[in-house]
Amino acid sequence: LLDRARYEPAVTRGWSALVKAVHPDGMLGWVQRIGDQPGATTAETTEVYGVGALLLAGSEVHALAK
Repeated sequence: LLDRARYEPAVTRGWSALVKAVHPDGMLGWVQRIGDQPGATTAETTEVYGVGALLLAGSEVHALAK
């Protein structure tokens, strides 16, 4: 679908940033809060659905590594 040589570096950098955003308790930081409009986020901003997005991204990175 997409040219691997062109897009893999962006995937690698993105995955690295996601991994660095994981808190010691397993929650993911920098997650947008629930609301009717965008708002400010921080490394401490987390929601339970953030981990789900991380797991979905991880499954795709894993598939790419195969």
